[in-house]
Amino acid sequence: MFLTRVVSQNLSCAIMRIFQSRCPEIANRRCCVPIVFFVCVFLWSTSWFNFAAAQPAKIAIVLPASGDVQYARTVSKRFNQMLNSIGFTAAVLEEASLSQAQLKPRRLVILPLNTVLTAQTAKLLKGFVTGGGKLFVTYSLADAVAPLLGLRQTDWLKEEAPGQFAAVRLNAPEIPDMPASIRQASWNITVAEPTTPRTKIIGYWHNAMAESTGLPALFVGEAGVFFSHIFLPDDIQTKTQLIAALLGHLVPEFQGTLAKRAIEAMTTVGHTEGLEALRVFVQQSGIPEAGQAFKTGELMMASAHTEYENKAYNAAITTARASREAFSKAYFLSHVSLETEGRAVWNHSGLGAYPGDWDRSAEELAAAGVNMILPNMAWAGVAHYPSKVLPQSKTFTQYGDQLAQCVAAARKHGLEVHVWKITWNLEGAPKEFVKKMRDAGRTQVSATGKPINWLCPSHPKNVLLELESILEIVKNYDVDGIHLDYIRYPGSHACYCQECRKRFVLATRLRIDEWPASVLPKTGIYGDKYIEWRTQQITRLVRLLHKRGREANPNLKISTAVFGGYPACVTSIGQDWIAWAKAGYVDFVCPMNYTEDTNYFTELLTNQLTLMPKEVAVYPGIGATASNSLLTPDAVVEQIYLSRHLGASGWTIFDYSLDISGTVLPALGMGVTKSKAKPSH
Repeated sequence: MFLTRVVSQNLSCAIMRIFQSRCPEIANRRCCVPIVFFVCVFLWSTSWFNFAAAQPAKIAIVLPASGDVQYARTVSKRFNQMLNSIGFTAAVLEEASLSQAQLKPRRLVILPLNTVLTAQTAKLLKGFVTGGGKLFVTYSLADAVAPLLGLRQTDWLKEEAPGQFAAVRLNAPEIPDMPASIRQASWNITVAEPTTPRTKIIGYWHNAMAESTGLPALFVGEAGVFFSHIFLPDDIQTKTQLIAALLGHLVPEFQGTLAKRAIEAMTTVGHTEGLEALRVFVQQSGIPEAGQAFKTGELMMASAHTEYENKAYNAAITTARASREAFSKAYFLSHVSLETEGRAVWNHSGLGAYPGDWDRSAEELAAAGVNMILPNMAWAGVAHYPSKVLPQSKTFTQYGDQLAQCVAAARKHGLEVHVWKITWNLEGAPKEFVKKMRDAGRTQVSATGKPINWLCPSHPKNVLLELESILEIVKNYDVDGIHLDYIRYPGSHACYCQECRKRFVLATRLRIDEWPASVLPKTGIYGDKYIEWRTQQITRLVRLLHKRGREANPNLKISTAVFGGYPACVTSIGQDWIAWAKAGYVDFVCPMNYTEDTNYFTELLTNQLTLMPKEVAVYPGIGATASNSLLTPDAVVEQIYLSRHLGASGWTIFDYSLDISGTVLPALGMGVTKSKAKPSH
C-alpha cells in the first residue's frame, strides 16, 4: 500500500506540473483537481496493471514439437486450469522456438506429454535444472529428462483389465497438505525406477478393488516430479490439492502465493460475493446449523490470516481450506428444496457410480434427492444390453444387461429412467462394424474428403437403424423416456459424402457442378440451402421417434441434450432444437451449458428460456465434471440457484460418477434437494 501511495502521489505531482507549465489558467482552477485526480488514477491503474501483467510467469509449460501435439495442448489447458485455481498462471511455450531467455525467469517447467526432446531443448533443460529450476513431468519420460530427475524408464504398460489403474495412494509425510490418495482411471502407464536414493517413490497405483499393483505412480526428487500418466479430469479438486502441495515443496517461494490464494478463496462461495453477502444469505435462511457453520468459518478465517501474517504459509493453507469448507457448508445448508422440479443426472459410463451395483447407485441418488437418471446405454454402434440391432459392448459382456439392472434399481428407489441414446456417433463400436458401415457408404465424409466415423443422417438405412435401436429399448424395457444425444452433425465440416450430394440435388432440383465448394457454409453459393437441408436430416429422426415412440408407449417422454448456443448450433451442426420444441417433438431439453463463468451461464439460459415454448421444460446442463467446466460443489449449487431464479423447470448434472457422489451429492442433500421432489415436465 505504501508503494501504491508513493507511485500515485508522484504521478499526480508530475501531471499537475505539466498542467501548470502548459495550461496555467486551467491548472489554477479548483475544477481541475477532480479531473487531474481521475487521470492520475486511470494512468496509475493502467500502468500498474501493465507492469503486473508484464511480470513473467514463474511457471512454464513446454509443448512438444512432435508426437501428439494436439493432445498435449489439451493436457496443458487442464494444467493451467488447476494452476489458475491455486493462484498461478503458466506461460505456454513452444519447444520449436524454446530459448534460454524464455526459461530464465521461470522457477518450474512442466512437460505435459513430451516423448522426444530435441538436442537443443535437452541442453536448455539441463542448464535450467543446474541453475536451480524444477521440472514437473507427466507420462512421457524422455531420455534426456530421466537422468535429470534421477530416474530410468523400465517399461510401458497397458491395462490388462478395466480398473487396473484406478487410484494412486500417496505417502509423503514430509510434504505438507498432501492428500492421502487421488482417483485416476488410467488405461496405461510409464514404468520407471529411481537411479539415486534422493529420488523417492511417494505414490503407488491401486486397482478398482483398492489393491496395490506394486507399480510406482509418483516420484519426487531434487530436480522435480514425475507422474507416470497424464492428469485426467477425474477427481480434479484432489489433484489440484496434490499439485499445490508439490509446488510448495519443490519451490518454497511458491508457498506464499499458494497461501494468499487459499485465503482469497475462503469467502468466494457460490453466488454470494464476499463475506458480508454470504453472512446475509445465511442469516436470511434462518437455519441454526447454517449459522453455526458460518461462525466456524469466521474463526478459522481469522486464524488463517494470523498464520499468513506470521509467514506460516503451510498452516495458513490448511486452515484457509478448512475455513472455506465451513463457509461452503453454511451456504449449502441455507438453500431450500422446491416441491416440484426435475433433478436429473447424466451417467456417461452406463454403469452408475459403482460398476456392477446399480442398486447402490440408485439408492445414493434417491437419498440425495435426485429424481431422474439419464444412463448412457447405447451409441450408434454399441449397446450395454442384449440388443438385436446393435453390437453388444464389453460393458455388457463383463457386467450383464445394464439397462435391466438400472431400471430395476430405479423402480425400487423411485427414480425415473430416461435412456441416454447417442445417435450417429460410432465411438466405441467394434472395428468390424465401423468397417461394414464405411464399406456400405453409410459413414460421413468431411469437406476435404476424409472419412468420419459417424453414420450419415441422410442415409435411409441409418435412420432406420437408429429408430429400430431406440424402439427396441421402448418395447422391451419399462423406461420413462428416451434422451437423445449427439443428435447433430459433428461440425460444419460434415457431411459431404456423394450420397448426400445425390439426395440434396434430388430434394432441391439444383445443379451442383462443384462439390462440396458450392454448398459450404459462408462461401458456397448454395451454403444456406445446404444448412437448411442438413438440419432437416437431423429433425427427421426426432420427428419419427416422437411418432413411433408414442405409438409404442403413449407415456414416453422424449428429451435431448443440445448445444447451448442457439441459433448458432443450427448453422454449425444442423441442430434446431427450438423447432423441435415448437413442433411438440420433445418434452424437455437439456442444453449443455458447461461453463465456470456464471455470467455466461446466465446469458445462455436466459436466451434459452426466452425462445422455448412454455409447455416444454428446460433442464440446463451443469458441467460438474465436464472437461471444459470443472466446478466445485458450491459452484454447482450456485448454477442450480441461478436456474431456479431464471425460471428453469429443473437441472441436469454431468456426470454421475465417483467424482460427484462424495462431493456434489452431499452438498445438494444439505439444502437444495433436502426433500424429494417429483419431476415436472
